[in-house]
Amino acid sequence: MTTRSTKTTKTTAAPKKATAKKTTAKPAKATATKVAAKASAAPKATVVETVKPKVAAAPVKKPELIDRVMSETGMKKKDVKPVVEAMLHVLGRALVQGEELVIPPLGKVMVKNSKDLANATVMNIKIRQPNPAGQSPKEGLAEAAE
Repeated sequence: MTTRSTKTTKTTAAPKKATAKKTTAKPAKATATKVAAKASAAPKATVVETVKPKVAAAPVKKPELIDRVMSETGMKKKDVKPVVEAMLHVLGRALVQGEELVIPPLGKVMVKNSKDLANATVMNIKIRQPNPAGQSPKEGLAEAAE
């Protein structure tokens, strides 16, 4: 097909017919055998650590927390309740202000990020607790030679 214009002439050729090329097709069995051989040569996966799913228990609410503190300290409810409420208020205010808390029995508490919503503030908090004395974090894992 030829197209002419005043400035240039373009010639578009029709597509050439495909020429038959000699190809050596490998039988399907040979390819499948090679793939199977590669798969069997790969090392087998071994489980190093099993993950135990944690099922979330019912949340501990303030009245139950007060009861637990009462049983731990042996104090009366009228003495424990204002202290627990004040402590929760102070902790909540510190976290909202983005302060980092270091409370030895609990650990180090850090606010990673927070988002203000219409009716609440959502905070992602990271708590870092030290391992109990004499226990390494990999204590339950087997050694490589085992």
